[in-house]
Amino acid sequence: MRALVTGVAGFIGSHVADGLLRQGWDVMGIDDLSGGTMVNVPKDAKFINRDVGLDLDDLMAEFQPKVVYHLAAYAAEGLSHHIPVFNYQNNIVATANVLASAYRHGAKHFVFTSSIAAYGHPRKSNSDAGGPQRERLTEDDVCSPCDPYGIAKLACEHHIQAFFDYYGGPTYTIIRPHNVFGPKQNVSDPYRNVVGIFIRQAISGQPMTIFGDGQQTRSFSYIDSVAQCIAASGWTEAAKNQTFNVGGDEPMSVIELAKRVCETVGVDENIQHLAPRQEVLHAHADHKKAHQLFPEIHRSPVSIQAGLKATVQHVTENEIPTPTHCPSAIEIKDKLPPLWRDGA
Repeated sequence: MRALVTGVAGFIGSHVADGLLRQGWDVMGIDDLSGGTMVNVPKDAKFINRDVGLDLDDLMAEFQPKVVYHLAAYAAEGLSHHIPVFNYQNNIVATANVLASAYRHGAKHFVFTSSIAAYGHPRKSNSDAGGPQRERLTEDDVCSPCDPYGIAKLACEHHIQAFFDYYGGPTYTIIRPHNVFGPKQNVSDPYRNVVGIFIRQAISGQPMTIFGDGQQTRSFSYIDSVAQCIAASGWTEAAKNQTFNVGGDEPMSVIELAKRVCETVGVDENIQHLAPRQEVLHAHADHKKAHQLFPEIHRSPVSIQAGLKATVQHVTENEIPTPTHCPSAIEIKDKLPPLWRDGA
């Protein structure tokens, strides 16, 4: 079977393409290399260098994919406040373009990688221990995103669902991953993926920069199970027209993550606290639905520590790419963290 993967030179997209190739699929990958690298592109995938916001009809007509996996996006959530126009063009407009072209050329299924950012701030609940606690986000929760990136992802979800309701196809699967890390991620992007940022800083002997006190928590997610779920949703009947949270179940504070990275790299702790930025403080997802549908994938999850070891090993064994600059001129400079100004 034939699958088209957008964002194939990026972190998650390259792993999804690898998984499809292992299953015997014929894979075409599209990427404009604005955030990914050719090193990531699987050698057995046909590669096309193109912006997915441009006309794709010639490629779709030639390749005739049965499933389209749409992963191309610029996923700098915090920076999206300062580049909202670019963010919406890169996410909403590009997604509408890919989906329309896929439909025109007979694709049967559309897999979209959304984000936990679509939820916004988790709701509070009263715990038996006394006092409010944050609950894990479920697919049934009402989404109320609090930044342009999350807004764009939720808008894409609504568009895909409305498209199916109107045209009767393609069927779709929406995946909401969170805080994904692992080999092949871009450790040279200063605006996104705190694991990659910390690893680069530790290896380079730079202080590890943390916004605020570092007590904000996430469930950092190793790439293996995330990519496997995304790939498998393209051929799993029960995944059609469904939304899934995918990712790790091990909560960890950002400051604890920094300490773990220092330990893994083998350097002394050197942490620099910056002024806090406006962000969701505690974001954790419930994965019961994905675990029930893909039990084999989740049978032996990779721990954060084991994932850090594998990621650091990959980074040290490969050339670190040149720094990735902001893909757009800063549109709104107010409240832009000083740390981000040099690369913007």
